[in-house]
Amino acid sequence: MKSDAQVDTKTQKSHISTQRAMAGKKQKRLNHRSIMNCSTLTRKMLAGMIIACLSITSCSKKKEIKIANATPGDTLAIVGDETVVLESAFTPGQPNGLFDGGINIHSNGKPTRLAEVNVVCSMPDLPNWPEYDNIYGRWLKDSEQPGDKGGDTDWQLLIYFTGEAKSIGKEQSPSWANRLSQNLCRKGDFSDK
Repeated sequence: MKSDAQVDTKTQKSHISTQRAMAGKKQKRLNHRSIMNCSTLTRKMLAGMIIACLSITSCSKKKEIKIANATPGDTLAIVGDETVVLESAFTPGQPNGLFDGGINIHSNGKPTRLAEVNVVCSMPDLPNWPEYDNIYGRWLKDSEQPGDKGGDTDWQLLIYFTGEAKSIGKEQSPSWANRLSQNLCRKGDFSDK
């Protein structure tokens, strides 16, 4: 027969082992809750960061504005990393042109340039009209304003109705000239239709 001391020791060991098991389960539950709380916190932080990023990118993404609705400061054309921004309004002219418009060209890593631009828009099959749109311009110096020097041009681009574009100025036409011409002549994506 076992002595009372042996039974008490065995009972104590069993009780201690039960307490340890219970403590382990509580600790696991606490750890699980802690992980769940961290996970919930992480999810909330991640969701907040995603919403912040989306709102920043959607607000900062520039959008081209049709010339008919544009005011100084609006983006007229985006080509690659170059953005053409209206600086001063164009003067409508006869027969079918916009003259002496001031634009700023913003480009990643390059200084902003100011230019004066003119465009004469044509229509297919009009008698005595060319089969192309004609956009031309010149780079302005710091103190110059669009319209100060009539007739001077640095570049010129003819955009034929066949899709061909031909640069005929003193220097190569800028990469954005064709896109800007579409906006100013209300063609392509900028059509009023």
